[in-house]
Amino acid sequence: MNLTKNYPLPEFVLLDGDNQNGDQLQERTVLLHIPSQSIFEVVGADPDKMQPYKDIPHFPFVFTNIDGDDEHHVLLLHTSNTSDQLSDIYVAAANWYGNYANWLDGEVDNL
Repeated sequence: MNLTKNYPLPEFVLLDGDNQNGDQLQERTVLLHIPSQSIFEVVGADPDKMQPYKDIPHFPFVFTNIDGDDEHHVLLLHTSNTSDQLSDIYVAAANWYGNYANWLDGEVDNL
């Protein structure tokens, strides 16, 4: 059996820390880029509040939410198995997260 063909994995997934030890990622948003095994934490941060992240590999980004407002965030890199494609992965992760956040907001509006 071809595992990749029968059970394909997406490029990005959210990590869920809820298990028998409690919710270990409570109120945190953590993304896994499966191909590179890169783990990112998404944090809301205005440009003037980026100082705490200056010594951490990070990528600030802005996306427009479904209400038309700009939301400022930063991707913090926990770990990665690549360095040569990291700039492309940051951009893809930021785009994925913006689309996810807008989808989530739309789902909440549909309730």
